[in-house]
Amino acid sequence: MAGTEPREVAGLGRPETPAEKNERVTKARAERRARQTTRNLVWSLLSSLGIVALLIIVVVRPDANLIESVDYQAVAKEISSEVPSEPITPQLSELWSANRAEISREPGAEITWSIGLLGPESSYVFIDQGFEADASWVSLRTERSASTGEVTFGYGADSTLSWEEYDRSEADPGANNAYVIVYEDSSSTIIIGGTSKRAVSEVADEVSYQLSRGRS
Repeated sequence: MAGTEPREVAGLGRPETPAEKNERVTKARAERRARQTTRNLVWSLLSSLGIVALLIIVVVRPDANLIESVDYQAVAKEISSEVPSEPITPQLSELWSANRAEISREPGAEITWSIGLLGPESSYVFIDQGFEADASWVSLRTERSASTGEVTFGYGADSTLSWEEYDRSEADPGANNAYVIVYEDSSSTIIIGGTSKRAVSEVADEVSYQLSRGRS
């Protein structure tokens, strides 16, 4: 049986010699290794970029759950002897948490009890209770805006209170004091403000209930 004739190689017009074949195979292997190395470098670069992006997300935009919660009711008990009357401590659902609770002394008020609240849909609400507070203390929190009327909050006829409203949601949407309400009684001035009327309303209903219960 006759042996297989060496195949012709295009461009040579004749069968390639063993040396030429060896050179061709060696060159092809080198090219494959080069392509594989390039692909590996590309994948390594993409993986590195992915890790960097993840680190940026974690560091620059931390999860809200990482914010330390403050027990404002416990703080209120601790400072109760330092304020002239009972500090406001609304009973809110588990959807709310506090990131600050403190007393301070500032122009326009003898002493101020403050709570910062984080609520649903990334909302923020503050409660400031000023003892012996004057008009300048109020105007600081309302950006010296004009009142937009009166609104009522509470859970029913026995717990409803009228508040002075300062709706700045169109002028400064999403600001920490975009919507502010003010209530004055014989012992203090209470201001509730926040990023939206909906968030403020939920807190104001509970505060109105607490105030009306203490008043009765």
